[in-house]
Amino acid sequence: MSEENSERRKNKRAKLQFDVYVNMQESGKVLKGRSINLSSGGIAVLMNEFIPLGKNLSLSFKVKGELVFENVEAKIIGSIDIEDSFIYSLEFIDLPGDGAVKISEILEIIYFITKLKLFSGISDAEALCLRESGEVVEYQEEKVIFNEGEEGYAFYAVISGKVKISKKSNIENLSEEVLALIREGEFFGEMALFDEGVRTAKAEAHTKCVLFTITAEKFNALIKVNHQLAIKVLLGFIRTLSKRLKTMNQEIVDLLFSEAAINEIK
Repeated sequence: MSEENSERRKNKRAKLQFDVYVNMQESGKVLKGRSINLSSGGIAVLMNEFIPLGKNLSLSFKVKGELVFENVEAKIIGSIDIEDSFIYSLEFIDLPGDGAVKISEILEIIYFITKLKLFSGISDAEALCLRESGEVVEYQEEKVIFNEGEEGYAFYAVISGKVKISKKSNIENLSEEVLALIREGEFFGEMALFDEGVRTAKAEAHTKCVLFTITAEKFNALIKVNHQLAIKVLLGFIRTLSKRLKTMNQEIVDLLFSEAAINEIK
């Protein structure tokens, strides 16, 4: 993870842009601004109007979907002049209900998605789009996620826990061969996003796990309207595929040298 990403995660903020309506409590005037970044404790907003420091305000904004906030009390704790505009740092005085928790949850999934190698290089806003198109699911230990030979239709990434990838074995007295254990921050089933076909292996929860998943149908619908995201994901896929091919080639070379050494000894 980059130093910038680490710092952002430490301070729990993400670069998200959406409209913010600022109600000046003293005059009742409503001003419109645009968010620059968001945290569970406050928000940075770009506006054309000057507002003195220390002013108490009331904010209304929509982060995504059903995550909407209205009449959130806040105060200005800092400002920067940029030509004819101003960037205000606003501290939330009181977020209604479990608003801070919900914002923190959104930020965590954004950080998780942006550090996946398949999605490296995407913006926080693009990660939020992926989150809205996908879902977070939980599997109990030994629960089958998909079977070998089934039609592949979704991509999975491990938020917590471990997933076992295995294949039917041709070895006598061995029903299956374990190919890999997928851990937190790793992903599997990505071919389903790019190619229609059956699963070449079985995926099963090795421990209780929480996964982020997105179906090929929803993913394709998203990239059809977001071409920049499509290009970034495609580049990530090429990098991932290239790395796996290099690893596979090295394993084949090692195997050939091992067999050659055994034959020489014989």
